[in-house]
Amino acid sequence: MARHRVPRYQLITGRLRYRLLLGLWYLAAPLLASADTAETASKQRDTQEQITVLEADIVATQIRLTEQSAARDALQGSLRDTERLISQTDTQLSNLTVKRSALSQQIAALQREGTELQTQQAELEQAMAMGIQQLWLLHQGGGLRVWLGDEHPDDIARHLAYYQLVLTAQKDTVTRYEAGLKILENNASALQAAEREATQQTTAIAGLLEQLTTQQAQRGETIARLNDQLENDQQRLAVLAENKRNLDTLLAKLALAAPSAPMKRTPFSEATNSLAMPVNGKPSNRFGAKRNTDIRWQGWLIPAPQGEPVSAIFDGHIIFSDWLRGQGLIIVIDHGEGWLSLYAQNHSLLRGEGEFVRQGDIIAKVGASGGSERTGLYFEMRQKGKPIDPADWIQRSARQR
Repeated sequence: MARHRVPRYQLITGRLRYRLLLGLWYLAAPLLASADTAETASKQRDTQEQITVLEADIVATQIRLTEQSAARDALQGSLRDTERLISQTDTQLSNLTVKRSALSQQIAALQREGTELQTQQAELEQAMAMGIQQLWLLHQGGGLRVWLGDEHPDDIARHLAYYQLVLTAQKDTVTRYEAGLKILENNASALQAAEREATQQTTAIAGLLEQLTTQQAQRGETIARLNDQLENDQQRLAVLAENKRNLDTLLAKLALAAPSAPMKRTPFSEATNSLAMPVNGKPSNRFGAKRNTDIRWQGWLIPAPQGEPVSAIFDGHIIFSDWLRGQGLIIVIDHGEGWLSLYAQNHSLLRGEGEFVRQGDIIAKVGASGGSERTGLYFEMRQKGKPIDPADWIQRSARQR
């Protein structure tokens, strides 16, 4: 069978078509490569611009957070100074109140004494009047009775001597009474002046206390606004964690430096379930319960009105009495053998570092220092730095009131 032959012109046309396509490819390849390169470069520029914007945002955020942290630090410092002043002012106010009460009692006692002296004076005046009358009668008729022999001269001499003694005694008594009245008058004047001064001081301190309390409220509002800028729970948790580290660090240092406190007949370690509450009230939380995410309560928060007295739960030395960030005005007592008790968020501190206190002594007043939103006492117990559940030590009946 004969093969089919392809015409020559078709072969030439096919070769030309191939060469044309090959040439077009060589011509188009650089153009296509250039287009890809341009697209890639454009994407790289866009990516670099996005990275630059992100880096600028990161830097701006870091600056903002740094400024907020610095502002918080400044406000915390102001809050610390204000709450220290409030504590000092409140203590002065309490001392002046006690002084005024004592002055009032002294004035009342002097007034009673004056009444008694006046009664005594009236009795003395009556006795003197009777004595003078008798002496006058005796003097009027004495010579005649002696001349007539009605009365023996010796008896009359004894009577006169007796009346002379009575009059002398009465005169001495009256002199003492008059001197006492003068002393009474001077004392009353001095006490009234002191009371006026105490009243003026009390009024001035009350005004200062009101002013400082207002400033503290304003700072609290500012801190609340700054807290609102903490955009998530993780940042809030970081603040709580920092406060916890500050407290743990302080207590660890105090535990190492704590002196050996004199012990009662019964050591603290044997006082299980026998101690009174440090303040009247009922804990609002359980020891070890979650406070916020990973933070757990290491003590009790006991709601109580501002100014409520705070008492030491056991004998011991005060090893810290000052302000601490996140805890406010705080007192720490060393009970010996590594046992510590902590009393925080106070309105004022009544006892100072280095003082020895007895069980039940009033050491502070309840408040909301340290930026707390509600008044109450934050109370902890520790043994060699480890938080201990107060429920094992405080009487059950006491903590259920």
